[in-house]
Amino acid sequence: MLPDYEIKRVPSIGRKIDSIILFVWMLLMMQTVLFFLFQESDQAEGMRFRLIANSNTVQDQRIKNEVKDNIAPILLEYQNDPHQTYEELEKAVGELSHSLNEKITITKGQAIFPPKMWNEGITSQTNVESIVITIGKGRGDNWWCALFPKVCYKEEVKEEKPKFWVWEWLKKKFST
Repeated sequence: MLPDYEIKRVPSIGRKIDSIILFVWMLLMMQTVLFFLFQESDQAEGMRFRLIANSNTVQDQRIKNEVKDNIAPILLEYQNDPHQTYEELEKAVGELSHSLNEKITITKGQAIFPPKMWNEGITSQTNVESIVITIGKGRGDNWWCALFPKVCYKEEVKEEKPKFWVWEWLKKKFST
């Protein structure tokens, strides 16, 4: 037999407040974890280079790669003499425009670079001093470079599904 005693229950308002406090605490913990996991990396210092294709057709991408292959050796000299290198780029762009029978323009100045995720972290969208070569209407995929430090990338537009880190951790933890 159970002794006769009165069972007191916590009022329902107390349980609601406790659950709200727990929820807010969980949100703060997740925000803290995300803050430390996804720190922004330092922006690449110095000049950047961008080569924009006319469109995403195979022919236009081939032209973009041909232009890239022709100007890549010139870009290697940018750190030594920026002014001379820019003049050489202008000359090379003029010759390529004539030989490929395509309108190719070169500009130097501030340009917006979109946010990027690198191995080191995330860079935010920013205006950066850059050299931009545009082929035709410039509506295709682009290739870009940070001229110092020398880091070059083909911009890839991939639709990646968002991942919830707790779910990924649980899957990894309990998978066999």
